[in-house]
Amino acid sequence: MNKKPDLEEPLAAWVEIPGRIRNSLRDLNESDLRLRGASEGWSIRETVHHLVEANLVASNMIIAAIATNGCDYDWTWVNPDKSWMRRVGYDRADVGLAIKTLQALCRYISALVAAQPDALARTVKLNDSPGAKRYAMTVEKILRQEVEHANEHLGDIRDARRLQSLQ
Repeated sequence: MNKKPDLEEPLAAWVEIPGRIRNSLRDLNESDLRLRGASEGWSIRETVHHLVEANLVASNMIIAAIATNGCDYDWTWVNPDKSWMRRVGYDRADVGLAIKTLQALCRYISALVAAQPDALARTVKLNDSPGAKRYAMTVEKILRQEVEHANEHLGDIRDARRLQSLQ
């Protein structure tokens, strides 16, 4: 017997990401956002913007999968290293606005997913490296991957805070 996927679980976890980011910044001031200690060597501010960006890209993948199941999605242009962070301005940009944007985006995308009975099973064929073989990923896997990604970087924020004795 095929079990119907539970739309609530992956969507609920994904929609919680903005609030979890906001909570990780509790009691930090503007200068604290410059603290480093993350696995990538990014500041807390850059880490927040990286998480928002990752979910913006993931949202586009999800829309592509819902609109055209099995379509190709090329995201070889994304290279979030330190140079990228500077060029985009993540070292200076407002984190509050970024989190509000992510919150609205997560709610919007989750509404689109919830409106499609088979949305979690729909796929997109990803190209994340020039010349690399494309690989399929379901919407459910994209959502779960972003939750795991957030967990990793929220741990980086905790570590940066701990290193500076701010917790």
